[in-house]
Amino acid sequence: MIRLCFLIIACLFGIASASAAEPFEAFLKKYCVRCHSSQREEGDIRIDRLSRDFKAGVDTHNWAEVLDKVNSGEMPPEDEPQPTQNEITAFVTNLNSLLKEGRAARLAARPTVAHYRLSRKEYQNTIYDLLGVRYDPAKPGELNEDTLWHGIERIGSQLSLSPSHVDRYYRAADIVLERAFPGTSGEARKIHKTAAELRYGGAKIQQEALDRLGIKRPLRYLHFPGQLQPALLPHWFGKTGPELSGLYKLRLQASGTRPPGGQPAHFSIGKKTGEETVDGLIEFDITAPEDSPQVYEFEVFLEMPATLYFCVVATDVVDRRSGAAFRNALSKRGSYIFTHSSETLLLNPNAPQMFDDKGNGIFSTVLLDWIEWEGPLVADTEKSRRKGVLPPDDATPEIVAEHLQRFAERAWRRPVKKEELEEYLQSYHAERKAGEKTADAYRIALQGVLTSRNFIYLVEGDPKTRERLTDWEFASRLSYFLWSSMPDNALYAAAKSGTLHGEGLEKQVDRILTDSRINRFIDDFSRQWLQLHRVGMFPPDKKLYPSYDDWLETSMHAEPVEYFREMLANNLPIEGFLDSDWTMANARLCDFYGLTEPEQDGFQRVSLEPKDNRGGLLTMGAVLGLTSDGTRHRPVHRGVWVSETIFNKTPPPPPANVDPIEPIPPKGTKITIRQRIEAHAKNANCASCHRNIDPFGLAFDRYDAIGQWRTRERVPTGVGEDPLVDASGVMPDGRPFTDTVQFKRLVLEDRDKVARAFIEHLCTYALRRVLTVDDQDDLNVIQEEAKKHEYRIKDIVRAVALSDLMRKR
Repeated sequence: MIRLCFLIIACLFGIASASAAEPFEAFLKKYCVRCHSSQREEGDIRIDRLSRDFKAGVDTHNWAEVLDKVNSGEMPPEDEPQPTQNEITAFVTNLNSLLKEGRAARLAARPTVAHYRLSRKEYQNTIYDLLGVRYDPAKPGELNEDTLWHGIERIGSQLSLSPSHVDRYYRAADIVLERAFPGTSGEARKIHKTAAELRYGGAKIQQEALDRLGIKRPLRYLHFPGQLQPALLPHWFGKTGPELSGLYKLRLQASGTRPPGGQPAHFSIGKKTGEETVDGLIEFDITAPEDSPQVYEFEVFLEMPATLYFCVVATDVVDRRSGAAFRNALSKRGSYIFTHSSETLLLNPNAPQMFDDKGNGIFSTVLLDWIEWEGPLVADTEKSRRKGVLPPDDATPEIVAEHLQRFAERAWRRPVKKEELEEYLQSYHAERKAGEKTADAYRIALQGVLTSRNFIYLVEGDPKTRERLTDWEFASRLSYFLWSSMPDNALYAAAKSGTLHGEGLEKQVDRILTDSRINRFIDDFSRQWLQLHRVGMFPPDKKLYPSYDDWLETSMHAEPVEYFREMLANNLPIEGFLDSDWTMANARLCDFYGLTEPEQDGFQRVSLEPKDNRGGLLTMGAVLGLTSDGTRHRPVHRGVWVSETIFNKTPPPPPANVDPIEPIPPKGTKITIRQRIEAHAKNANCASCHRNIDPFGLAFDRYDAIGQWRTRERVPTGVGEDPLVDASGVMPDGRPFTDTVQFKRLVLEDRDKVARAFIEHLCTYALRRVLTVDDQDDLNVIQEEAKKHEYRIKDIVRAVALSDLMRKR
């Protein structure tokens, strides 16, 4: 605070200016170059080589780091000669002035046009909002995968467009237009299959057996782990083809059995990927008890003809019982008849036991009563988006041009001049002269609009050099920030009328935040900010972590997203990201964390107690797992994640040729990874970085590679007892902590820094570019506004959306 006060005073009284190069260089020579030059290179920065051309801005980010380190007292380090407060004030003021002058010069020389390609997810959403068409660009063979920058998939400089990618966009446009305006209509059909039809081929013989035994219960389809069963076969719908591709509704009535205190049965429905696995298009827990079956309902997009299977995820108990003999005894049609677990007379005496004498499952099973498929379905809202796109069959050239202009303005998200469409109209007329029908010829023009750079890119700029966006450009930036898609009619109207300012802008932002499409922002931003693409990147070793399965991984991936949804919906303070007495969990996560199972299916808000050792993002299984390698936890990687995600500080890469951490030899004494890291960090080239990274990771050493709580670290090699875990440490600024709880408290003391980092992540996502020192003043304004509202999450997002920074190119 004292240093900051000196800085403010210096600025007010003009103690120094950018022209005072001599004192500036003298300070560097006296206090900085000694540790950051050819003789000694600390922190991967050579100050003697940093460019002094601040207008070019080549090393602006490095100079900004120097400014931050000196102003905070981190540089020079304590064991080096220390400058006086006056020297610090003069240096910081000089450097700050140089940076500002450089920023002004660069703003004046900015390029006239900027292009930001839509990510695959944004393309998918835009196609849906434009034409009501469901298209998955992430399917194999569709659009190329987006290049990530620290988890963010929408940074403009990263999203290039290769020739092969262009071909894929043309193919995608063909698919989209075929689904929007199919040559033949595929009417919705409904198929209902009972358990008797699915399992017993009509069940005439089985029903006779039930009648002889006097059993009145209906036949049910018993699904057990270790066997795939058909959930949808193409012939159920008769003759199927691509014209029947679309949205389908699945309804089924089911219940489950499980061991006392065991996990609920997990049902997975999808395409076959292995002898006992499917890809999981639909996944859910069956928590309904056997005597009270529940109707489950889902919607899923299917490429027809489709073949889908049911799969019950196996448990550890089943793994020991499964095998060919187990499956064969139960899978043959005549091998058993099932109505209820208490009807033991129906079970094949030669089959393995599945229920105890009280009817409890020895392992989890699913009891299916019936399933129903209906589709393809087209909602009225989807139909309305296509209304008026195609011109009438007898349309004149003028009417065709008007239709295309209206469509292009929606697709390109701005006013469109007629001459911009001349090339597409020429293609239309050429097709008509060749004998094509109006609709078919017009699709060629629509394809041109959908493959234009004006659709694939967000185009910001015009021939004049300008600093700010137009209202049309701003409307798109706003909608792609919070909806991951194009503006709607209301936002278009506001841009057209010039009311995206002041009170009019506030009304639009508040409307956007309450629209259901805000869930796209929740899903996309949380996934990218937290780098959740890394969950499951290194599958855990099944021998070391037998409780880890696909459903647990899926549940882990969803937990931080659902947590963010709850934080935003209730406008909770940012402290909740760091610690809380609740989380969002489903039955599988509750079993994994040792929590009371929620009463309802899906994710629910679950209370936590101190003994649960959870709370906030940092102790979630996804976060702890994505920073592991599948066999062991990695404290350094966890520390880097905390540094990047919570503080928005990316540590420098490790020096070249640094020896890796070696495993313990067979006859060596078992020691923790922490102890091996501490030995490694004694290397002079490593120590300076490790002291800023390691504490952030070592604080979570009580959690193993998949996020399970432990007191001892499992060491696979060496001799002796597995060592006790030590989660203590010292923060980079010298504050000590003894465990995860104290670490969280210390981070909470840095609330302003955490909030600033979150704001920076939001702005990077919204602006689609890496932030620079040029943005600092605008970021300060956003932070001041957010702080007035106690750093509540929705208020922070709102402050970013309303900020002046959002209008700048």
